Amino acid sequence: MCLDNGTFLLISNDEEISLEHVASILSVGGRLKLVDLFGKSREFPGSISEIDLLNKRIVIG
Repeated sequence: MCLDNGTFLLISNDEEISLEHVASILSVGGRLKLVDLFGKSREFPGSISEIDLLNKRIVIG
């Protein structure tokens, strides 16, 4: 089975954030830190509750 290279979405409550340029997701003290290809970072409260590879979603709980 082959999956296409579509963009993943980060789902937090009712918000959907595209992970198109995200290079890494780090867990830092109860928060998730997203770092893009250029070194810019954003943080979100919570932890990963689900990673759905088929539907390209990462859900924060």
